[in-house]
Amino acid sequence: MKSLWTSLSTIMSLDLSEFVIELGIPPSKVIQLSLSPWASWDKIDQLFGCFLSWCPNFKLVIRAGRLYNCDEFRAKAKEGFPLMARRDRIQFETSYAVEED
Repeated sequence: MKSLWTSLSTIMSLDLSEFVIELGIPPSKVIQLSLSPWASWDKIDQLFGCFLSWCPNFKLVIRAGRLYNCDEFRAKAKEGFPLMARRDRIQFETSYAVEED
């Protein structure tokens, strides 16, 4: 996570419009209901909040399979990115790369 933060913190582009997290495999129900997948994103969330000061249209896109439309999944993701959630800058999408039964 530190290397991701280090890489993202060097971005100064005024054209930055979104950061996409695409879940390559469907999270299990146990993971979905746990905060642990989102708990370590607090510094990234703060950095994204800073991006909004010079890129007001910046958004965080979270792509998943059918979970993108699951209220519990959305709530946990928003808990993991509270600054972005408060500013309504999280967008959920279906990932077509995820194969689900």
